[in-house]
Amino acid sequence: MSPFPAPDALLPHRSPNLLISGLTACTADHVAAYAEIVPDQWYSDAKGGMPAWVGIELMAQAIAAFVGMEGRRNGRPPKIGYLLGTRAYRSEWPTFPAHTRIDIKAELVFRDDSGLGAFDCTLHHDGMQIADATLKVYETPDHE
Repeated sequence: MSPFPAPDALLPHRSPNLLISGLTACTADHVAAYAEIVPDQWYSDAKGGMPAWVGIELMAQAIAAFVGMEGRRNGRPPKIGYLLGTRAYRSEWPTFPAHTRIDIKAELVFRDDSGLGAFDCTLHHDGMQIADATLKVYETPDHE
């Protein structure tokens, strides 16, 4: 049993757009999550795999879970955030095969009071790094 809440308790996303399956670690500057690649989803190719470009969204959802854990520790519900982009997303694989577990890591690089931030992100399979990017994000302000 995981010591972390389910992803739908941390993110405003719901099925079929909630892509991460769970968290494995979360500190003040790091989050680790994972995704199980399930066939017959909106992103699935003919073999049930996930195109590698969807890996950017896996990274973004891991960051959203990081923010969700912060909010939870401070008694706040999940909030909306935005992926602003990345200069370079590199994947060693063109597709993440169906029934594959992808481990996601995101390290906080920068964050300011306006809500802008950057995270160095990587995707791994069986301990091997298969994709990386630095994502720029925007966290919406808290509203009463």
